[in-house]
Amino acid sequence: MKKTFFSVVLILLVFLAASCASVEETVPEYDTSSFDALNFAGAEFKYLTEELEAFIGVKQGTFLYDCAMQRISDIEKTLNCVLTVEHSPTTSSHYDSCRAIIMSGLSPADIMDFRSSNTTANLAYAGCLYPLTEVHDIIRYEDSFKYGSASVLECAMYNGVPYAVQPASWPGFPDAQCFFLTYNKDKTSSKGLPDLQEYYENGTWTWSNFEDVLVSYTSTDPGDPYVALAAHAKALVNMTLFSNGVKFADYIDGKLQTDLYQPKVVNAITWLQKIYSDYKSSILNIEYWSLLEFINGQSLMTFVSGAQAYNSDIQYNCDFTFGLMPFPCGPDATYGEWANWREELYGVCMPVTVAEPEATAQIISMLCEPFEEFGTNTEELEEYYANNVFSSATDAEIYFEVGKYGRYIYWQVGGLNFTTGVIDNYSRRTAQQIVESYASSMDEVIEKYIKPNFENYIYEVLYGGKG
Repeated sequence: MKKTFFSVVLILLVFLAASCASVEETVPEYDTSSFDALNFAGAEFKYLTEELEAFIGVKQGTFLYDCAMQRISDIEKTLNCVLTVEHSPTTSSHYDSCRAIIMSGLSPADIMDFRSSNTTANLAYAGCLYPLTEVHDIIRYEDSFKYGSASVLECAMYNGVPYAVQPASWPGFPDAQCFFLTYNKDKTSSKGLPDLQEYYENGTWTWSNFEDVLVSYTSTDPGDPYVALAAHAKALVNMTLFSNGVKFADYIDGKLQTDLYQPKVVNAITWLQKIYSDYKSSILNIEYWSLLEFINGQSLMTFVSGAQAYNSDIQYNCDFTFGLMPFPCGPDATYGEWANWREELYGVCMPVTVAEPEATAQIISMLCEPFEEFGTNTEELEEYYANNVFSSATDAEIYFEVGKYGRYIYWQVGGLNFTTGVIDNYSRRTAQQIVESYASSMDEVIEKYIKPNFENYIYEVLYGGKG
């Protein structure tokens, strides 16, 4: 395809973007008819998806997959192009293969996706992905409903430049993909135990009430023994820190720095030490993100990611009704801002070697549009979840509410250093000693990765200023 042709296309796109640009808080109704004037004259494009039996993680044989394939067909007709979807032979080699091809100066495809933000971020750090700032008039990534919030974009961002988006409005991809508590609603009801969502609804879901739940949700009955919580230490430590208002990096006195020296951190670790000491018999240590113990009835609560809650064993293998909850709020946090952390996005991106970035960006933009079948705004999508995914409207509300306050933790580049320090030392050092020994481990992460993102883009968009 000739560059001159795409110059004309780009002028049209700029005009459309200037007329229809959306802001983060305004969710537009999407209408593909606005792109009918574009014509790519039969040009061929390749989409390389990571998994053999899925597309952007959407499994074959599902209604959503059928919708996605119809979307491909619609794009081909609307833009007069050929868009071929190829599946990576093996997930394990997808990243290495793509990186090697890009580093050689070639393109594995026009569009690629990566299931793990680890691989997407590493490609961005290595200069292998095309910067979306260069096609910002086409991919308006501030549209959080369509592409994911700023903290989602942050998962594949370097020096303030986003390198990947995800179809955030598709079921399974919403911005709420943070981490939750899930609990066995049937067992708690049959045992006459408090329903956790009552705490949520009456505004009393705090650390103090959580301690009461740890006791009441534990049974030593030989005929039906169970513990209150099955948890991996990493999940419990992070949940505790973030639920007390810890952010790892924040503007303090006008300067971006770690907030790990703040009193709220010592308070969080001290409370965690109390939990492990006083309620040890109520907590079962498990593998990271294992759901087996919860499904088998060994615990009444466990941690679950948004992706797990939507589409995993918990949906298919539970013979009971489960409910969702945020982690309870600590005394130093703002109640109702269910502070949380996120680890990843499902990255849709272009190699830096892409032949026609403007045209390819147009395809990504159209691909990521919402589906009318599931909802073209947050309210409709939440209603879909309430009626088709979860057991109640409260579950759906919590699923979306928690996502508003998620923070990416830069786990690929050392964002878990402090968490690891807490895990390794909570039983043998004071909270203050842990802070003094490990808070500085975040300095390099903040300086090299977080600070450039915040100062160039993230903080203003995500948090509205430096305070």
